Amino acid sequence: MKKLVRAQAGVKLERIKRPAARQKTETFNRLTNSRQASERVMFDKEQAHRAFAREVAASLQEKAVMDLDQDAFGH
Repeated sequence: MKKLVRAQAGVKLERIKRPAARQKTETFNRLTNSRQASERVMFDKEQAHRAFAREVAASLQEKAVMDLDQDAFGH
């Protein structure tokens, strides 16, 4: 089962539950973003939320810098 926890600025945080050994379930968080083609998997919920916040900030900062560059060069 996959559940979208948060999404902002091209960054997604999903909580994933899947069957594990001995009839237990494994729960982890997956962080993906549109800036990189990779994903990060974290088992700690708080760590995942902090990583999400950092990625959103980086994405927004990168977009702001790109917008400034476009304005400066008239594109």
